Amino acid sequence: MNFASFSMRPTWRMPRRWSDVKKRSARLKKIVALAEAEERNQRVLTGRSQSQLNQQFGRLGELNAYRQSYADKAKHNADLRSAHWKDYQNFLSKLDRAVRSQRQIVHDCEQSLETHRRQWMEKRQRLESLERVRERYQQEEHLHDERLEQRTQDDMPAAPRLYEDDK
Repeated sequence: MNFASFSMRPTWRMPRRWSDVKKRSARLKKIVALAEAEERNQRVLTGRSQSQLNQQFGRLGELNAYRQSYADKAKHNADLRSAHWKDYQNFLSKLDRAVRSQRQIVHDCEQSLETHRRQWMEKRQRLESLERVRERYQQEEHLHDERLEQRTQDDMPAAPRLYEDDK
């Protein structure tokens, strides 16, 4: 990494002209709108991930309940023949594999949700930062407009005096 080009100077500088501030404020408004769209899209993705996770949790619950009820039926039916017992054990084994597979799907959905949530939070923080900057620019513009109005009002009474001295 080249540290020679590294500068401790802030990247933000006062504008040379007031019209630059107005332009910068308008440009920032567009950037904030884009950031809002990005944040909204990421929020939608996060919501979809959450609903997918809920759906997969539901499937896991259904599989566990079905496996449990199947195991309970076999316990109550003690007079199973050996051929049926082997089929029962094979089916129970398949249910166990399905439950493990569904747990992995739930785990993957949890990771996906966490990734989407983290990305959404980053987009949200960026948007909030941009909105704070936009508010600061708007306050600066408002203050400048107030000062300009005050100067205009201060200069108005002086104008008639200039003409009075010419008489």
